Amino acid sequence: MTFKSFIIPFLTYMALLPAMTFCYAPVQKHLRFARSYIFAALLVICVAFSAVSAFLQLYVVRDFSSVYLIGLMLVFFVYHKTLTLHISQSATIFLIACAFSTFLSNFSIIYDAFLHPDGKLADFSPQACVFLVISFFVFYALALFPAAKYGSYILDHLPQPRVWWTAALIVGIFFAFNLSVIIKRYSTLHTNRVGSAYITILSLMFVLLLLLCVIFYYIVSALSQKAEAEDRNRIFAMQEKQYDDLQRYLDADAKARHDFRQTIYTLKELSSEQDLAAIDAYLGRYIEALPQKETADYCRDHALNALLNHYARRAEQNGIRTDIKTDLPETLYIDSVDLCSIIGNILDNAIAACCEVPEEKRFIRLVVSEEQGSELYIAASNSFGGRLRQKKGRYLSTHKGGNGIGLISIVATAERCGGTADYSHSDGVFYSNVMLVNRKSEAATA
Repeated sequence: MTFKSFIIPFLTYMALLPAMTFCYAPVQKHLRFARSYIFAALLVICVAFSAVSAFLQLYVVRDFSSVYLIGLMLVFFVYHKTLTLHISQSATIFLIACAFSTFLSNFSIIYDAFLHPDGKLADFSPQACVFLVISFFVFYALALFPAAKYGSYILDHLPQPRVWWTAALIVGIFFAFNLSVIIKRYSTLHTNRVGSAYITILSLMFVLLLLLCVIFYYIVSALSQKAEAEDRNRIFAMQEKQYDDLQRYLDADAKARHDFRQTIYTLKELSSEQDLAAIDAYLGRYIEALPQKETADYCRDHALNALLNHYARRAEQNGIRTDIKTDLPETLYIDSVDLCSIIGNILDNAIAACCEVPEEKRFIRLVVSEEQGSELYIAASNSFGGRLRQKKGRYLSTHKGGNGIGLISIVATAERCGGTADYSHSDGVFYSNVMLVNRKSEAATA
């Protein structure tokens, strides 16, 4: 084995390095290990793979395809183990790189065939090897940015394995096609119009694969935007329902105050007549007619106070122990509607979760307090049945057809108020923590 005979297949297989770099471009958020560690390991694997494959091709198996396929399966195993993705996603990305790589390999074989019409693939020339390596580096350098930007978007917005398996099957067809049409005797391309037909078909398939990748991105983008629009509509519908419930409660409260004024007028008239017996009888009937449950004073904000009373009564009706503590700042810049929306969603979800556990274990704790002068913290904890649904770190509703819209609404409202919202759970307790910025907006100041 001479250095020249070894270096050509070695460099041919080393073209795998830019292809593997391309595979890691869209998965930066899904790495199991540090980038530097992965790149060092990738370099070692590619060098070892290329050296072993070149040796096998020279002395054991002269067939390029069989050596290539066996090596690719081993490389894919390592690739998938370095990621946190579902195997359908990592397989699709890897097959895309393989498909494009085999296209470039076939184009380099065409180039070699026109340089050496009577040659064959087993005697791949140094000029064609240089052409192959350059084409790999140029193509994947151009594809790196789109793969990182648009590929990561698809991974983040398309979690369904069934769709990814379908995509892998389609890309796999292109990969299999390229392997099946490898020209081993170059004289074939110089027979009649076989060469021109082969180049045309190969070029059309290459462009078709590019178009399919672009179309796939736009389909995922359109579906994602539609889903986000539906989520926003559900959030608005939920907020509208909460507003209507709150408005009905305030209307009932206003009616009670109005009726109480009539009671005062009646008592004043009886007092002016000094009819103590009538006053005593009237007060007795009034006390009997009063609702059994009094309105608690949780805070100075009337709308929030009404909302807390509403959910406190709902909790009591469902046998849920409540512990509500509020300490609002003297000046509240946060819109009352936003504050009621967040707390209303938290309590609504908490009551629904508590109803799934035995009555003796039901509880809700809510603390609203000012911290550091310009921050309002909302901390809530409640018991739940231990059954949770999560997708990509996002909590989903356990009710049939539920999508966790209430929790999404809390996050969206908190971010609009310059704050954050996060959730966690432990030992049958669900925690909701929200931070809001209680500061006058620049627009309002201007």
